[in-house]
Amino acid sequence: MQKVKLYFQKKNDFYIKEAFKTLRSNIEFCGDDIKVIAITSCMAHEGKSSVAMELAKSFAEAGNMTLLIDADMRKSVLIGRYKTGAVKYGLSHCLTGKTQYLDAICETDIPKLCVLFSGLVPPNPSELLGSRKFSEMLNVMKRPFNYIIIDTPPLGSVIDAAVVAKNCDGTVLVIENNAISYRFAQKVKDQLEKAGSGILGVVLNKVDMSSKGYYGHYGKYYGKYYGKYYGEYGSDPESKEKQEKEEKIRLELQKDFYESRKQEEQEKKEQEKKERRADRRQKIKRVGKAAGKVVLAAVASVLLICGLAMGGFEVARAMGKRSLMSAANGMRPQLQTTIGDSELSEEEQIRWRDGWVKYQDTIYQYNEDILTFLIMGIDKNSDAVAVKEGTEGGQADALFLAVMNPKDKSVKIIGINRNTMTDIDIYNGDGAYITTTEAQLAVQHGFGDGMEKSCEYQKKAVEKLFYQLPIHGYAAVNMSAIPTINDAVGGIDVTVLEDLTAADASLVEGSYVHLSGESAFCYVRYRDTDVFASADMRLARQKDYLTNWVNKARQTARENISAALDLYMAVTPQMVTDISMDRAAYLASIQSNYTFDENDFYLLKGETVMGEEFEEFYPDEEALYELILDVFYEKVE
Repeated sequence: MQKVKLYFQKKNDFYIKEAFKTLRSNIEFCGDDIKVIAITSCMAHEGKSSVAMELAKSFAEAGNMTLLIDADMRKSVLIGRYKTGAVKYGLSHCLTGKTQYLDAICETDIPKLCVLFSGLVPPNPSELLGSRKFSEMLNVMKRPFNYIIIDTPPLGSVIDAAVVAKNCDGTVLVIENNAISYRFAQKVKDQLEKAGSGILGVVLNKVDMSSKGYYGHYGKYYGKYYGKYYGEYGSDPESKEKQEKEEKIRLELQKDFYESRKQEEQEKKEQEKKERRADRRQKIKRVGKAAGKVVLAAVASVLLICGLAMGGFEVARAMGKRSLMSAANGMRPQLQTTIGDSELSEEEQIRWRDGWVKYQDTIYQYNEDILTFLIMGIDKNSDAVAVKEGTEGGQADALFLAVMNPKDKSVKIIGINRNTMTDIDIYNGDGAYITTTEAQLAVQHGFGDGMEKSCEYQKKAVEKLFYQLPIHGYAAVNMSAIPTINDAVGGIDVTVLEDLTAADASLVEGSYVHLSGESAFCYVRYRDTDVFASADMRLARQKDYLTNWVNKARQTARENISAALDLYMAVTPQMVTDISMDRAAYLASIQSNYTFDENDFYLLKGETVMGEEFEEFYPDEEALYELILDVFYEKVE
C-alpha cells in the first residue's frame, strides 16, 4: 500500500466544515445501504472534485473507514491538487491488470481516509469503468471500507459518470451557482436516472454567501456555458466538426452501455431464480427445530478455511488485519496487580509497568498481538434458564473462545459452560436497559434481536466474565448447520463418551462410530435435561468432536480449496458474524502456519450445583486466573 500526505491549499472555515457535515449527515439519513456514492457535475470546473474530497474527509473524521476513488481518468485534478509524494499506481493500472488493489491504494495522513488516484490516462476510460473488473473491485472494497466516494467526470461532457453510477448506491450532482441552466441540469438528471442510479441530492456549489438572492439567475447562463464547455472537457477547444464526431462516438457508447445494462439485468434475474430454488432446497433439508450450537465450526469455516479461497484479495487482507487489531480498542483484561499472596518487592515497584500482573512470584504482561473470537451455538427452544422475560432472541447454548497467538503460532480453544453464573444485562421488549443481575451466561443472547444485537450482548457478557478480556470478533451458528458442516469434511470418527441411544440408536457409550448428518446433529446437540450436569457432559462431547473436526477440516482444505468455499457459502445463511470478508481473508492467509491439537483445548473449571429450579455452574476463580494468564499473558523476563 502506498502512503501519501494530502495537501490542502487553504483551511476551511467554520461554515464550510458545517456544510460538509450537513451533507454527510443527509447522506447517512438516506439509509444504511447507501455506501458507494458517485459525485458528478454537469460541466467542468463546478467543483465536484473538491466536494468529493471534502465529503470523503468528513466521513473519515466521523470515524468511518473511507475510500476516495478518482474515476476522472480523462482529466484528474485530485492528484495534482491534493497529494504530496510519489504515486506509482492508480485506478487505470488496477483495471488493466497492471497491479493489485493493495499496491494502488494510498493511505493518507488523515486517519481512516484512503485514496485510489486515477493513474495514467487510458485510451478507453468508459470501457474500463463499465467493465466487470470495476464492479468486482467495488464489491471487494465494500468490505473493508464503510464508505466509498467516487469522483467521476462531468456527465454533460462524457458518459463515464453514468457508467460508474450504475454500480453505485446513489449519486450526488454538484452544480455551480449561476452557471448551469435548469434545463441542462434536468437533462443530466434524466440521464442518471436512465442509467439506473438513484440521485441522493444536489449540491449547490460556489455560492457567494455575501450577496443577496444567490439562488437565482440560472436562466441567463443557459446556452453560454452549454456551448462553451461541451466537447471541451479533457482537451483544448476544437472545431465544430470534431465536436460532432465526439458526440456521435458518445452516443454509440451510450447505446452500448444501455444494451449491456439490459443484458446484466437479465442475468441478475436468472441468478435470483437460482438462489430462490437453492434456498427452498436448503429449507427442506433442515433438520429439527431452528436452534443451534455448532461452535467451532464457525471458526473453522470462517476463520481458518473460507478465506483460503479469497487469498488473492491483497487489500482485503491488509485491511482485515488492521480492522481486527483495532477491534480491541486498546482493551486488556483488568486483573489485579497482585493475585493471591504475591506482593511487589521494592525493585519490582520501581520498574513496574501499567498492566503487569504478579502471581505466585512470577510477573506477566498481556499479549497485545493475540486475537480472540467468541463462537456461539444458538438454541431458541431451550427452556433451562433462570430468567425468562425478554429472551426471544434464543440462548447461546454453546460458548467457545478461539484464541490465535501469532508469537507461538498456536490456536487455543476455551470451552465455557452455558450455565456459568455471571452478571448479565436485562432489557425489556423495546430494547431498553433495565438492570444487571446474576444469571446463566447462555441467557444473555436472548435479550437481543436474535441477530447482531444479541451477539454484541453475549460478547460483552463473556468479556466481563473474563475480566474485560478484549474479543476481536464473533460468529453465531444455528444447529441446522451441523449436518452441512459435518458432511463437508466427509464426516467425523469419534468414540462415544456417554449413552445417547435415546436420541440415536447407533450412539452407544464406548462404541467407535462414524458421524454423518443426523448422527452428528444428535452427538453435538443432544442432552438429557433430567440428568444432573448434562450440560457438562455435552461440553466434553463437543470438545472431543470439535478437536477431530478441526483437524479433518484443515486436511480437507489442503486437498481441495474449493470445498472450503462451498462450505462457507453453505454455512453463511445460518450464521451471524462480524468477521467480514477482509478479516477472513487475513486470517486465512496466516492460518497455515498455526498449530492445534487436543492439548490446546481447555474447559473452564468450576462446580455445577442445583439452584432453586435450574443447574448453576460457578467457575473456580483461581483456576480462571491461571487460565487467563496461561492463554492470554506472557512472562516478563
